[in-house]
Amino acid sequence: MSDRTKDARQKHSLNDKKTQWHMAITPAMKLELMEYSQILDYVPERLLNTKALQIDLLIIKKNKDIFIENEIGRIFQHHNIIEYKSPHDKEGINTYFQVHAYASLYKIGEKNTAYEPEDITITMIRRGKPYKLFQWFAEHECKVIEMYKGVYHIQNAGFFKTQVIVARELEEESHIWLTSLTDTLNRQQAENLIVKSRALSDKPEAGYVDAVLQIVSKANRRLFEEIKKEDQTMYKAFVELMQPEIDAAVNLAVNAAVIETTNNITAQNKVEAIENAIKKLNMTKEEACAFMDTTPEQYDAYKQIMIAVNNKKQNGHSGS
Repeated sequence: MSDRTKDARQKHSLNDKKTQWHMAITPAMKLELMEYSQILDYVPERLLNTKALQIDLLIIKKNKDIFIENEIGRIFQHHNIIEYKSPHDKEGINTYFQVHAYASLYKIGEKNTAYEPEDITITMIRRGKPYKLFQWFAEHECKVIEMYKGVYHIQNAGFFKTQVIVARELEEESHIWLTSLTDTLNRQQAENLIVKSRALSDKPEAGYVDAVLQIVSKANRRLFEEIKKEDQTMYKAFVELMQPEIDAAVNLAVNAAVIETTNNITAQNKVEAIENAIKKLNMTKEEACAFMDTTPEQYDAYKQIMIAVNNKKQNGHSGS
C-alpha cells in the first residue's frame, strides 16, 4: 500500500467526524443506478419547506402521570403536538403526514434529548369534519372512533397516539373557546362568549380571553355591529372586555399622529429655511444645507414629505 493511499484512508477515516460523507451519496447513487439515468432525476439537498419547519403548538404536560379530565386533553402524554387549521383551510391526507413527520422529528430530539413514541401525541384541530381524511384512514385499516362529541381517536395510525378535533361538533358550553374560532358565529354563541369572558375578566387568564375576543370580533364584525345596535347592555359588556385593546389602539393612533405632525412641521421649516438661503443668500443647495446643519439627502427627504402632505390635503379637499 502506497503512502498516498494510507494518507487518503487516514484523511477519510469513518471515525473522522469532519468527513462530509453525505456529499458522496449523489454520485454514488448515480453510479449504482446508471442504467436508469434517463428516467431518474436527482435533486440533492432539496429543502422540505421555504421556511423553518415549526409546530403550531406544543403542549408539554409537566407531570405525565396526571390525568386530564377535559375530553380534548385526555389523550395527552408528556409531549403533545397540535396542528390547527383555520376555518377555511383544508385538512387532508397530506396534513396528517405533515404533522406525523413533525412528531417523528420531535421524537428524535436534539443532541442527547430523545423521546419515546408513547410519550408523544398528535392532535389535529379543524372547524369541520375531514371526510376524505377519515375515509383514507378507514381504507388503510386505521379505525376512527368518536370517543366524545367532536373528539375522534385514530387507532393504528402509526407510532403516535392521534386524535382529530372537529370544533363544530364539540359541546359549546364545555368548549366555547374552540367553538368560537369561526367567522360564522351566531348571536347566541357571541352572547355566551361575552358572558363567559366576563367571568374571567379578573382572572389570570384574562389576557388569553382578550386575544380570542380580538380575533373573533374581527372575523364576525357584522354580528357584533348588530349586537351594538340591538343590545346595548351586551355590547357595553363586550366593550369593557376589549377596553385594554381599545386604549392601546387609541394611544398608538395618537402617537402616530403626533409623530406625523412633528415630521411635517420639521420638514416644512427645514425646506423653507434652505430655500430662503438659496434664494436670498445666493447659496448653492449644498451650502444652504450645510448652513442649516442638514445634508442634501435629508433636504430631499423633507421635500418628499412636503409633497406627500400637500397631496394628502388636496385629496382631502377634492373628496369633501
